[in-house]
Amino acid sequence: MPADAPSLLAALAAEIGDVRTGVERVSGLLTDLVRRLPAEHRAEALTDAQALDVLIQRLDAVAGVLQGLSDGRTSADAVSAVLLADVAVRLTGEASARASDHPPASSGDLLLFD
Repeated sequence: MPADAPSLLAALAAEIGDVRTGVERVSGLLTDLVRRLPAEHRAEALTDAQALDVLIQRLDAVAGVLQGLSDGRTSADAVSAVLLADVAVRLTGEASARASDHPPASSGDLLLFD
């Protein structure tokens, strides 16, 4: 690893954190707009709003991995700290190992919308 890699990884983690803050602001605006919609249109809009929450969680996960790597953790240790099972699987490259006809193992994640 190049000598400047830890500082670059830390800077990338901080940048992703800033992006996350912006996405969270947009999510707040969307939530306010959804509240003002007529009841018959709220369900679809709420599902779209939840997509922003998932994006925020994914940004948190990636920033956490980058920060872990910048702190000197191994890749496996940095990824093991990721709370969302689907993100952890993508980051470890195990996504292809999961067959689409087998349900994923229980991860403890809460599924609000399906």
